[in-house]
Amino acid sequence: GGTLALRHARYFQVVEHGDSLDVTILSPWQPGTTLQHLVVTQPLSHAAVFTSTHAALLAELGCVDAIAGICEPQYVSDSTLRRALADGRLRDLGSAMTPNRELLAEVAPDALLLSPFENVGTYGNLEQLGIRMVWCADYMEPTALGRAEWMRLYGRLFGCGDRADSLFAAVERRYRQTAEVAMQSDVHPTVIFDTPIGSTWHMPGGASTLGQMVADAGGRYLFADGGLGGSVPYSFEQVYARGRDADVWLVRYSASTPLTRAGLSAQHPSFRDFRALQTGRVYGCNNSDLVFFERYPFHPDLLLADFSAILQESPRPLHFFHPLQP
Repeated sequence: GGTLALRHARYFQVVEHGDSLDVTILSPWQPGTTLQHLVVTQPLSHAAVFTSTHAALLAELGCVDAIAGICEPQYVSDSTLRRALADGRLRDLGSAMTPNRELLAEVAPDALLLSPFENVGTYGNLEQLGIRMVWCADYMEPTALGRAEWMRLYGRLFGCGDRADSLFAAVERRYRQTAEVAMQSDVHPTVIFDTPIGSTWHMPGGASTLGQMVADAGGRYLFADGGLGGSVPYSFEQVYARGRDADVWLVRYSASTPLTRAGLSAQHPSFRDFRALQTGRVYGCNNSDLVFFERYPFHPDLLLADFSAILQESPRPLHFFHPLQP
């Protein structure tokens, strides 16, 4: 068969044998070991999808009819999926971590698409239902384009590989074009993220996708040292000492109403010392707007475009982050 040539993704491999797929999911936690091996002889047509992120991607690929049910539909914002839920074509399968086993047995999906976690049980021993599982380890990819490239696997599982390849090629092209333009700029503002929870301020690691994307957008991330991925805990004092003179402050938050600069200042008296707040270069992404979680993982080009426009002070429209009003 033909091995699918991947450009960024590290944790899956696909060999295509005519109408069948030989899929290997590699372990992100134990290098060189296999997390799962699948042989798929026909496209999935009645799958249970555990996250709105993957369901939204399948909707974009035109595969809504191949989804039998979804977990936690309250987090779904895609209009096509919401119509399918309202019409009863999509079943509500309950919590993603403890789905309704009886309903799963009734729906009888041909596969479960769910995210693996290190040292965590298997969703209440769902394997006892005898339903094929597909471990969606895309979130563990070390690069934004690596995660987005998983759409090429999901497209093949649902029989729309060409459409997925075309979509990924467009995402990759736009991402690279934005990065190339940003690198030509003479302006490279410094950046910090988020706000503390209690006495701990979690910052994306320098090797995280967000840390890398700041660099790709032409910024200088002030907590890029150490080569760490994921989220890194700091004390308030550490962030204050290093980050109060940052040019740009990117804040992710959850609220029923948009955060303002006055509201941010009121959270901690020392926030008033931060240069970005004084100059008005604070941008917020309200996590209550579910579109971010549905779109960003497989459309990092949109988030990179936001970062580039913010750092270069361009008037281009923003997708996820928006300037905080006074």
